[in-house]
Formats: sequence, C-alpha cells, structure tokens
Amino acid sequence: MTDFVKVEDANIDLKTALQWRMALSDDDFIDETVTDAAIVHHCRSKNISASVEEIQTVFSELRYARELESADETKTWMKTSGIDEAAMAQVCEVLALRNAIRKSITDEECKEVFVDEQASFDVAEVYNITLDDEDLANEILSQIEDEDDSFYNLAIEHSVDDETYLKAGYMGEVTRNDVRAEAESAIFSANTGAVVGPIAEGDQFTIYMVRKVVKPDFDDVKETIRDRLFDEFIEGLPGTVKVEVLPLGTVTNPVDPADDVE
Repeated sequence: MTDFVKVEDANIDLKTALQWRMALSDDDFIDETVTDAAIVHHCRSKNISASVEEIQTVFSELRYARELESADETKTWMKTSGIDEAAMAQVCEVLALRNAIRKSITDEECKEVFVDEQASFDVAEVYNITLDDEDLANEILSQIEDEDDSFYNLAIEHSVDDETYLKAGYMGEVTRNDVRAEAESAIFSANTGAVVGPIAEGDQFTIYMVRKVVKPDFDDVKETIRDRLFDEFIEGLPGTVKVEVLPLGTVTNPVDPADDVE
C-alpha cells in the first residue's frame, strides 16, 4: 500500500487513514465520493454532457485558484500530489457536469418558486431598541416621536440587545425569516424611515426603525433561486442511486491463481 501521510517518522498509508476515519464514523469522504459518482450517473442517464471547452475552463479555474500560472507548475503540483492526468480530467468533468446541471434548471422552474414564495425574498434594513420594561419602551418611543433624542443615541444608551446596541441598534438587512413572527408584519409593511413598536417579543419589548424595505423583482433573485434548486437537487441525488460501501481491501475482480499458470 502506498504511503499517504508522513508524520515525523510514521508513514500512514491510504488504507489505514481511511480505516481511522471510518472507525470514527467520519463519512464525509464517502458521502462526497458518492455524490460525485451520482452526478456522473445522472448526467449519463439524462444525456447531459460537458464539452471539452467547458472541462478545460474548469481546469483553468482550478489552476488559477491554486495560483498555478504555468503548465510546468501545474504538472509539478499534480506529480507532488499524486494526481495523474486521468484523475484530474475526471475531477474537471464532474465539476463541469455540476455546472451543466445548474444550467439545466430553467427560468420557468425558478419563476414557479418566486411566485409561490415571493414574500420570502423581501429584505428590510432595520435598527432596533430592545428593552425589558414596557413602560420604558413606551417612554423611549415618545422621545423618538417628539424628537427629544435620536433613535441611535437611545439604542446605545438603553437597548439590552448585546449584538446591536453598540452599533446604535443596527441589525442590518433581514428577511422575514430573520425576525420574530410578532414583528414581521409591522416591519415589512412599514414605510421608509418608519418607527414601529414597541412590539412584545417574549419577555422583551422592541422598537424598530425601518430604513427601507426592498421587494425584489424576479430577475433580482433568479440566480439565487437557481442556486437553491441546484443545491437541493445535488443533496438529494445520492438517494436516487444504489450505493454499497465495500469493506476496505475488497477485491471486486479477484484473480484466479490458475490464470497465472501457462
């Protein structure tokens, strides 16, 4: 067995390294291998292919990612890593097939998701002041409305939200899934610059300032939806193929000793 890793004076061969990982139920290597093999199987069954140019583009991207600027540097890296040309070609083909699968997801499929889940793509830029006392929350709201003090100063002085109070209450851009159900409607129906609340959220009371609400068009989120559909498809792909993990050391085509006798 060829050595895989050398640590000080100890040489660890590939079989031993795999046995260690499997003994610890570290199945990432197996899962990723199965996924890649399932991608190849799926593409063959659906007549999805990658052109030579597409495979070459993937290879170039891998080179650039590793800062291998010349062919000689690339060959040296492959030799040092123990990767032969056939294996590299297979890796590049799998990556190119991934790209082909993603491209095969139509705009119509993405549009269906957008229509069904349009509200989930809304984004709001929000600040908050979170308090433990409802009376104090109402008092602070009055100060904001009467312009006795700024929202930002009051957030720094009074908010108990450890993650945002030092940022003057700035929460950033949030989606409907990022905020509590009690606040979702008030935030995403607010006008630009509106202050809403106090909203009871569990044992606390929150005042929100909504800087803006963006309701994106389909073209704004089309590629995000395509990425999501692609990820979901790839995640489920191994479940569509028959997988058998053989014990390490299994020889699938054992040689009959008699075959060696002339």
